Amino acid sequence: MKNSSRTRLGIRHAIHAAIVLSFGVPLTALAQEGAGAVLEEITVTAERREQSLQEVPIAVTAFSGDMVNEGGITRMEDVALRTPNFKMTSFNTAESQLYLRGIGSSLDGPASDPSVAVFIDDVYVGRPSGASTDLYDLERIEVLRGPQGTLYGRNAAGGAVNIFTKKPQQDFEAKAGVTVGDYSLVNFRGYINGPISDSIAGKLTANVRTRDGYAENVTTGQDLEDDDTKSIRGQLLITPSETVDVLVGFDYTDINTSGDNRFLTNFDVPPVFPPVFTDPQAAEIATFGNDPRKSNHEETQKSDKKLMGLMVDVGADLGWATLTSITAYRESESSWFQALVPLLSDRAGGSGIYEVDDGADQEADQVSQEFRLAGATDNLNWVAGFFYFRENVFKSERFVTYWGPLSPVSFFGDGDVTFNMDAKTESYAAFGQFSWNITDAFALTLGARYTEDEKEQDSEAVSNIPITGVWGIPLGPAGSPYSATGKESWDKVTTRASLDWKITDDHMVYFTYSEGFKSGAFNSHTPSPLIAAVPLLPETATNYEIGAKTQWLDDRLRFNITYFDLEYDDLQTWSLVNFVLVADNAAAEVSGVETEFAFAFTENFTINGNYATMDHKFTAGANAGNKLTRAPETTWSVFANLSMPFASGAALDLLASTSYTDEFHFELTNDLRGLEEDVSVLDASATFTSADGRWDVALWGKNLSDELYAVHHISGSFGGATKIWGPPRTYGITFNYSWD
Repeated sequence: MKNSSRTRLGIRHAIHAAIVLSFGVPLTALAQEGAGAVLEEITVTAERREQSLQEVPIAVTAFSGDMVNEGGITRMEDVALRTPNFKMTSFNTAESQLYLRGIGSSLDGPASDPSVAVFIDDVYVGRPSGASTDLYDLERIEVLRGPQGTLYGRNAAGGAVNIFTKKPQQDFEAKAGVTVGDYSLVNFRGYINGPISDSIAGKLTANVRTRDGYAENVTTGQDLEDDDTKSIRGQLLITPSETVDVLVGFDYTDINTSGDNRFLTNFDVPPVFPPVFTDPQAAEIATFGNDPRKSNHEETQKSDKKLMGLMVDVGADLGWATLTSITAYRESESSWFQALVPLLSDRAGGSGIYEVDDGADQEADQVSQEFRLAGATDNLNWVAGFFYFRENVFKSERFVTYWGPLSPVSFFGDGDVTFNMDAKTESYAAFGQFSWNITDAFALTLGARYTEDEKEQDSEAVSNIPITGVWGIPLGPAGSPYSATGKESWDKVTTRASLDWKITDDHMVYFTYSEGFKSGAFNSHTPSPLIAAVPLLPETATNYEIGAKTQWLDDRLRFNITYFDLEYDDLQTWSLVNFVLVADNAAAEVSGVETEFAFAFTENFTINGNYATMDHKFTAGANAGNKLTRAPETTWSVFANLSMPFASGAALDLLASTSYTDEFHFELTNDLRGLEEDVSVLDASATFTSADGRWDVALWGKNLSDELYAVHHISGSFGGATKIWGPPRTYGITFNYSWD
């Protein structure tokens, strides 16, 4: 039955692929117009060497620095909207959740890791908070879809996101800009880049952004979802000889906000709870007009985050090979306090069922070291390396529960529980890969990686109220204070094989088999010391992928298509079940088609976009047969860019984009309260650039149709659900000035 099911999925995706391919045929009629137009060639290092995007036999979405700037890409959420089968949600500022092809993780304990790895200048970022870095002054962004278990660092079982900053150079360049917009947005950004001596170049980049909140607590008057961000990045590029270069980098980010607005809704969505529970809650929300941008609770929220990083990247040309050493240290501090279920209980005269407040402090530091040796001959490219990673994370999280007058458990008294967790992780890996040009047309790539991970977590659950029955999410009535220690190690060999056929210089087809691995994880916030001491099993992924990368019409049309079939074993899941946070392992199947295209109609008019589909389900575990979470079955986006040059040399660039996301589930149970409806988001901008190119001014708007869509969801234990909404419609003006 399993094979039959997957065969039907494959047939369905083949039909989707045929439809998309046939759509491209009429474009040949445009071959005679705009013959001088050529698409920008994008160079990537997805294989740890410079290649054209069209030559890499894996699914990669890449954005050059110009594409980032012109497309208004300022957040990781913007990257996700423009990448097939990429979804980003967020529990709070410190806990981003990345999902590629339906694979990701919502586990937020200090001894758990994301399934989609983020790298900044080839440095692996262990904590999810690093995914929310400011995207400014970049060289490019690469999103590698599917398991990356050979060349990349830890936990790239679902995929990898590579962020590359622009490097120092010997030619002087500087740029400064200011953005003002609604919600009192003010953003200053700038950089200076140039020579310090004949052998040293330096660069300094800074960003300061403030904005009022999108939402409000009507009880306290506090602005919610505001922004106060400061970041700085400095780099030195030292070239002591013609064969050695040393890049030294430093970055620091400080983000202070009031945190997210959580809105209670979906009281009439199945499963529907008795009116005695839902009516008082709904009535209380109605007192402030059922406005999704408002909430009512007594607490003053906060969400602060600090990130800091140091790195030294040394490259040496040995003649027969290139040696690369990347040494890095990163640390982060996060602190938040939020109303998790923001409905007034009877402590403030409210009529709600219960109220839950959540606060946490987390400190993390990591050290990583990677050595790579790479070389090439006429028919062979190869790379081998060693990777080491050590991370320490301490997290203290407190849940306070207030039971309302209508709660069936209010006689137990309120709950106040703190979880202290101290985790240590150490990882080693050795890897190698080679690509052999069998003939001028055929190339074979083989790779393998051996990974060994060790984790230890000390866990402590403390009741801050001296009562026998510890009520409080997530301990529940059966929980009791405890301390526990768990320690475990895992090792795994992951492999990759690709065969690509260059039919012509502009057309390549490929087949890739790849494996991924993510180490086991210790549960957090559990009511049982036995559960706290026993880890979840490590995740493993097996991916089969066939694709084509093609260019047509004298490099005016680019069309890439990929079909993938992914099996995932021991996927680490996490959910709230009857006041208790439950972690478990599950198995899943995902298959789909991803297409990306770009077409230069003329030298001044370009359209690009993507279309992707997925079929997916859990095949084992408590939710077998259900759809995966945060996995829309269809996504697409289209971006149109029209440049209108003037006789003076000035130009006006018009950009419009629309992105569509099909409905998807937030809950493992596929509870309909957690079914997020489909949504389309429309952005646009108009940029005037001066004749000398020194300055430009842009009018821009995001989510112009003011769509309401959720970026996080929790189903309520007594009905309804709490949701965090994405940003509303925003608009503004940006001015930039450059020197060289």
